[in-house]
Amino acid sequence: MFHVEVNSFGRRRCHSVFRYPHALAQVTASVVHHGERQQLVFQCEKARISAPFSVDAAVSKSNGFPEKNEALEKAITACYDGYEEVPYTAHVGQIHDVLQAIAQGVAPAVTGEDGRRTIELITGIYESGSLGKTVRFPLQRDDPFYTVQGIMAAAPHYYQKQTSVTNFANEEITTGSDYGK
Repeated sequence: MFHVEVNSFGRRRCHSVFRYPHALAQVTASVVHHGERQQLVFQCEKARISAPFSVDAAVSKSNGFPEKNEALEKAITACYDGYEEVPYTAHVGQIHDVLQAIAQGVAPAVTGEDGRRTIELITGIYESGSLGKTVRFPLQRDDPFYTVQGIMAAAPHYYQKQTSVTNFANEEITTGSDYGK
């Protein structure tokens, strides 16, 4: 079990703040994000680390302004560079990992329980943002967002489809970051 609570706010951009026993985390998700830049950013005590990989480290000068900590940046980069390149990524990588785990008789890198927790966390963000309330985890069975039917009944519908395209002869459909396809 994990014990965390989330407060979410915003309409087109959702800012969620998670309170853990000894830490805070923030997730920002947007349905209107120009360029669809996707990244994970970890603001830690001594450095900012991002995926795709980048690192920024600083220390405070006596006047409170930051000063670049190149030694720490180099140490973190060396640690990152020490990891082996994975042969597959995205869904192919996940399927490969599960097949390797079965073949070797070990647990996969991400378990079914990890997946359930991820869905529960995303659901909690929707619930907090939709109802404007703090959500505590784990979600209980009587929570209105515990089932798909409950989510559909309780979640606001921001967009209503107004038109349909019936002829794509002169149009291309893009998905995700594949603007060129």
